Amino acid sequence: MAADKMFWRLLCLVVGLCIVWRLCEPVAPAIDRHGVSSHNLVEHDLAFNRLDGGFVRKLLQDEDEEHFDERLLRELVDKINRSSLNPMPETAEERCFLTRGSWCTQYLTQAAEPRLLPTYFDKPCPRNCSGVGVCNHEYGLCFCPAGYGGEDCSQPRKRPCHHMGTGKRDAGWHNLTAWSHTRCAGVCDDDVAMCYCPPGTKYGRIEAPPGAALGTPPLQQGRPLFMCTPGTDEAGRKVEWGGTPYQDIFGPEGWCNAEKPAFKCPCRLDGLGGSTCSEIREQVCVNQCSGHGQCNQGFCKCYEGWYGMDCGLRRAGKVDEEGDEMLAKPWISDVMTHVVATEDPPMTPERRRPYIYVYDIKPDFSTDIMQYRIEGSHCVYRSFEKANKSVWVGYNAYSVEPVLHELFLTSEHRTLNPEEADYFYVPVSVGCLFDVYGWNEIPRWPRNILGTRSHGAAMLQREAMRWLNATFPWFARRGGRDHIWLNPHDEGACYVWKDIWPGVMLSHWGRTDFPHASNTAYSQDNYSLPLHHPLHPGDWLEHTSKAHPCFDPEKDLVIPAFKQPSHYRKSPYMGMVGPVTRTIFAFFQGDLRMEPGRDPACRYSRCIRQRMYNLSKDQLWKEKYDIWYGDRKDMDSNFDYSEMLSRSTFCFVLPGDGWSPRLEDSVLHGCIPVIIMDQVQVAFENIMDMDQFSVRIGEGELDRIVEILQAISPEQIQTMQDNINKVWHRFRYLGIRMATLEVRQRLQQYRENHDEDAPKNPGSEHMVSRQDDAFDTIIQWLHYRMPFVHKATKQ
Repeated sequence: MAADKMFWRLLCLVVGLCIVWRLCEPVAPAIDRHGVSSHNLVEHDLAFNRLDGGFVRKLLQDEDEEHFDERLLRELVDKINRSSLNPMPETAEERCFLTRGSWCTQYLTQAAEPRLLPTYFDKPCPRNCSGVGVCNHEYGLCFCPAGYGGEDCSQPRKRPCHHMGTGKRDAGWHNLTAWSHTRCAGVCDDDVAMCYCPPGTKYGRIEAPPGAALGTPPLQQGRPLFMCTPGTDEAGRKVEWGGTPYQDIFGPEGWCNAEKPAFKCPCRLDGLGGSTCSEIREQVCVNQCSGHGQCNQGFCKCYEGWYGMDCGLRRAGKVDEEGDEMLAKPWISDVMTHVVATEDPPMTPERRRPYIYVYDIKPDFSTDIMQYRIEGSHCVYRSFEKANKSVWVGYNAYSVEPVLHELFLTSEHRTLNPEEADYFYVPVSVGCLFDVYGWNEIPRWPRNILGTRSHGAAMLQREAMRWLNATFPWFARRGGRDHIWLNPHDEGACYVWKDIWPGVMLSHWGRTDFPHASNTAYSQDNYSLPLHHPLHPGDWLEHTSKAHPCFDPEKDLVIPAFKQPSHYRKSPYMGMVGPVTRTIFAFFQGDLRMEPGRDPACRYSRCIRQRMYNLSKDQLWKEKYDIWYGDRKDMDSNFDYSEMLSRSTFCFVLPGDGWSPRLEDSVLHGCIPVIIMDQVQVAFENIMDMDQFSVRIGEGELDRIVEILQAISPEQIQTMQDNINKVWHRFRYLGIRMATLEVRQRLQQYRENHDEDAPKNPGSEHMVSRQDDAFDTIIQWLHYRMPFVHKATKQ
């Protein structure tokens, strides 16, 4: 009995001291190994001992009392245990679960090296870029916004609207009947081919006065007219390329003249909102210009002494002070990610390879395309709503492009010294190009040719490579093998230029057969269509798709598509309440292209989705086997995609026009992927043991799908699901600020609604941790590949 009393007294003392220690911790936010702010998210764990410190004092004073409240102590211990997520894996063996080969363990066990002070540069630029551009003090080059060019940004570099004549007006509404995205019924901002109400209307555009300094904004921007075109002229004659009554736009009560117009044109352009587009909102730039510049439709106009695509680099001698934007616009802190490479002094004393240098790429191949996009939701993963609240964009198939750019810029693996770099990341905007190509004769390479979007992307990369090779020595140093290129479009790297192909290709499409031809049902993306031009003697196919496969598993990597956390909000890993009950045997919902005439050759999805739909109807999949398959109309009226995935045992992974993010959808919800696409690898398939948590069915076995899945035993199913619980986090990106904040908020909300409890579903320990996420996985694999990239030999 005395021993029991002594045990409880000692336990009381230990618990009390621990609480006192936690209460005395600094209140500044700290990040634990789950990636959670201890100030914001563990604060509620301490709420129970706050009562003016009374309970703490009682614990310390009670060690001499005979009767201690054992129930209270047990409740205290239970509450501490409940409030925490399950422990994260720590050993290399645990963290490298189901990885193929040694890439993961080699990265984790490498010797760390000292982190050096950032490198500073002070090269001047001609005429300080005329006050409109940004001087890159490392290169001594001016980077100019859309509309400006030359070595000092003083020369015009225009993008006229389609069929533009004098005065930046249309050359004649009736002498050309063709419609174009950039055809303008008002006045054109010919820097970016944006259309506004014309001068002479109350809300027309009024340019800066003659002789104003370069870059002077217009006296009145004007209401936008993009994609808002008149169907008649003032006399009532039909305008073939328009559709809106003339008076609705230009009449006294029309859009361009009335304070409260009866008809409203869409705002579309990033930074405009409200019923009359008069509400000015923050525009979107990479890492929001690091708080050291003004964002202009994707181009960062950096403040004096700062430079780089994100204004994150400081000129030698510049005092490191918080940017004006951070003080005047506190809302940008929610979307800015901390940049490790620019820390001075470094906050962490050590660093690990690989060291990756991120090019400050010429605007022609990067920010120009962002500025030309006009549709504000294109090419970005986030935007700003009313009151500058940051929100995810509804859908951007290629959103991994801006996400990866920010992740490489902010990564601890970034180096500012190209001489020590193991890799070079080339942030050309090829994904964004797909959203603007064909709208206008600019951007095209060369100017006078309009091929498919795939041809445009190949030419963009080719010209960017040539600029890199002519400007810097690093591409030629290893024959481009150490250069990383992202190809996010539907058919990935199938058509990159042969001179670029030796580099590391990141894409979502792991097609391995060679020779190969395009499978797309969209003619503008068909990379197999021939095209001849003096810029590439002979057919361009000889320089691209006929010169290499789409994917080389020895040097390339299929990476996951970016999914915002709200996309998998009903996942058990995100705190789904109660036990996971998977009542649906198999599931797929998506585009089927079954409408008559939409895809007569049945090219989309290699006709897999369509054939499976017919099988599902003929064999009564839903009625007999609880297999839900179809498009939106085939689902219940209260259909929730995330919930359906979380309720399903198997989820079909089928191609679309090329890649489709169904593997990510499956894994992020703990659903076993059923992969049906021959000779195509899914994300991380060449580095992860996919057989341990997925099923592959050949395209020739579609008739046996139900039979094959029913033959999998409950024990095998449980094993695969257990394995997914341990690897799901490798298929999501959590390094950007918005994603980090959202998952923390979801954890906080879960705790508030569940008596300070934390979700304990298997795998939920990764919920808020960045450790070994998709970007970490890419970095770990790049480390392993270093010896093969630095030498001419193959793996």
